[in-house]
Formats: sequence, C-alpha cells, structure tokens
Amino acid sequence: MALTANEISRQLTRRWFLGHGLLLLISAAALLLCFENTDLDRLLARPFYDPALGDFPLRQHWLFAPVVYYGLKFAVLVGAMLAAAACLLGLSGRLPWLPRRNAALALLGMLLIPAAVAMLKLGTNRHCPWEIVEFGGFAPYLGLFAAMPADIVRGSCFPAAHAATGFMWLAGGLALHTHSPRLARRVILGALLLGLLMGLTRQAQGGHFLSHTLWSAWLAWAISLGLAAALGVGRSSVASRPQHAGPDRRRVYQA
Repeated sequence: MALTANEISRQLTRRWFLGHGLLLLISAAALLLCFENTDLDRLLARPFYDPALGDFPLRQHWLFAPVVYYGLKFAVLVGAMLAAAACLLGLSGRLPWLPRRNAALALLGMLLIPAAVAMLKLGTNRHCPWEIVEFGGFAPYLGLFAAMPADIVRGSCFPAAHAATGFMWLAGGLALHTHSPRLARRVILGALLLGLLMGLTRQAQGGHFLSHTLWSAWLAWAISLGLAAALGVGRSSVASRPQHAGPDRRRVYQA
C-alpha cells in the first residue's frame, strides 16, 4: 500500500532522530574512552600552567577575565533575553516563522540546558584544573566515576556551565529549521563555535578541562533532540502547504 506524504514525513523524522540518537551514543562512548583512559585533559591543561607562578597566568588576564569571560557571557545573556521575548511572541502565535512548538523548543532549551548543567555540577563532585594538586590546588585528579576522598572539599566544575551558555543556542537552531534549514544550520554552527570559544578560553584560564566543555556540548544537543522529539518539532504537515505545491521530498532535518 502506498504511503501518504505525512507517513513518509514521519518515517524521515523518526529515522533522523534515531540516527542522531545513535550518534549521541557513539560520541558518549568516544568521550568516555578518550578521557577516562588517557591523560589528555591534564596534557592539554599543562601548557597554560606556570609552575613558577603556581597558577594559570591567563586566569586574571585583562582580556580573558573581564572581556571574554564576563563581557561575552553578559552579551550572550542579553541575546538570550531577546530570544526569549521572541519565543513568547511565537507561543502567542504572533510570529508566522516561529510556530508554537518551535518557540517552545527554543525557550525550553535556553532554560533546561543551563539548568541541567548546573544540577550536574552539584552532583558530579569534580574539580577545576586550578583546584588539582598538579596545578597548585588541593584535590586529586580523578576519573569521572571515581570516588572522591571524603576529606576533600566537594568540587563543582563538571560539566562546563560557561560553555553551556553558548551551546544552549543549539535548541534555537533546531527550532528554526522549519522556517529556514540554511539559517538553522548556521545557528547550530554558531552555537557550537560560541560554546567552544567560551569553553576553550575558560580552559586556558584553568577553569575547565576540555572534557568538561565537550560533555556540555553533548548534553546540550541531547536535550535539544529530546525536546524536539517530545514536542513533535519537524513533523511537516501536508495540510499546511499550498495546494499547488508538489510533494515535499526533502529530509525533515538537514542541519
């Protein structure tokens, strides 16, 4: 029996989500294999540490601290407030290019991604590089699942919250796809670059290991995908397309 356009659309949506779900599993396994079985985190942190100074010289650098850290974070938060206002207009049906489901995806992503990272920071008990003994601190360097000694002050550095404020825009990229796949790809790429910039500059200051930033990116994408699936974003409707238009054979997501 021939499939209807809606059934084809649902199959493509399902296949896209399954494909990205598989990529999440593979990338999580790769991150665990790479950072839990090697010394890559500390190896990448060492060039930024000055043993003679006993600290990371860029920690209080005029460019990295007030400009890149505080200034960029403030700019991102202002942008998030403006985006949230647009999402509220979309939820009210006032923006034709941002349907309610898509607006909900973007808004919830901006709220849940930083919140999830903050909750994990409280529970994972992992320390920043500048708190590790090798880098002038007080805590041992341990793997993600290793037990921290009871006499060590709890850490709250994993995953990277600063980078997460950049990665949270991934949800907005998915939300824009039904309006413009090209714009969505650009927003997603911009979110990845912004999150990496914020995470890597923090790494240079001794505030995070590379794995902290990469896990934040993984978590942000996982939450974005979960929200998109739960809200049904990306399910095209034949009824919503002009009657003169032919069948839409594009993949639901091309980002």
